[in-house]
Formats: sequence, structure tokens, C-alpha cells
Amino acid sequence: MIRAELYQLPLVYAGVLLAAILAVWLLSEWRRGRRRRRERRGLFQCRLCAEWVRRVGAAPLVRCPVCGALNEPRGNNDI
Repeated sequence: MIRAELYQLPLVYAGVLLAAILAVWLLSEWRRGRRRRRERRGLFQCRLCAEWVRRVGAAPLVRCPVCGALNEPRGNNDI
């Protein structure tokens, strides 16, 4: 059994509660970052009008919906 004085109990309770809140916050930030990276996968900017275009499939050229320019998605510059 753990012995604790009466004045230590609120401090222990507050410490455990704050640790739990911190753990939940860190987990939610980690999950939000993963979700954001997944949403950005396949996005690139049109070289002509700078509109964000999503690459769908494995097509070598993607047509911009705004200006109609054919763009070649760059592997390293994709977000």
C-alpha cells in the first residue's frame, strides 16, 4: 500500500490528470499530422496558373482544371 499524507492527495490527483490530458493532446496532434500528410499526398501546383491539382492515378500528364495546361507531376516537389 502506498502511504500519502492528506495534503499530497490533491497534488497527485492534479499531476495524474494533467499527465492524462497531455497524453491525449499529444496523441491527437500525432493523428492530425498523419491525416494532413495523407490528404496532401498527390497534390502539386500547376506550372502555369499555380492552382493546386490532385494527381489521380498514375497518368504521366495531368490537366489543370482551371487553365487546361498539361502538367507533369514532379516526384520530389510534391507535398
